[in-house]
Amino acid sequence: MKRSAVVALAALAAALLLAGCGGGSSSSSSSTAPESAPKQATSPNAPAGSKVTSCGEGTQLRATAVSCETARAMVGAWEQSQGCAPTVGASRSSCSLGRFRCQAVQVDQGISVSCAAPAGDVAFLFKSAG
Repeated sequence: MKRSAVVALAALAAALLLAGCGGGSSSSSSSTAPESAPKQATSPNAPAGSKVTSCGEGTQLRATAVSCETARAMVGAWEQSQGCAPTVGASRSSCSLGRFRCQAVQVDQGISVSCAAPAGDVAFLFKSAG
């Protein structure tokens, strides 16, 4: 039984190797259909095809693949939470808010927060009152 599994794996590996390595011919083909332009991100740091939306001026709130309403709700939930902000003397923290996982980092301007979920993500700058 083991021998047949090894043979099957070797055959699969050989087939994948052959499929991945095209022939060495130098023929070219032309297409009459126009090539579509590659998707470009709306922000320099966003993955291609993603849409980053600016949702607020004062908080520097940005949302990717979620609504600004959801992003604003995340800011409110993060501010109201007891354990999301870095504690005194700490430079980083993390917490869960619903389906989102948030990471916060102390920066010169306040606290930079990034919350991500399978549906999208939210990023904002929290300026502490002190």
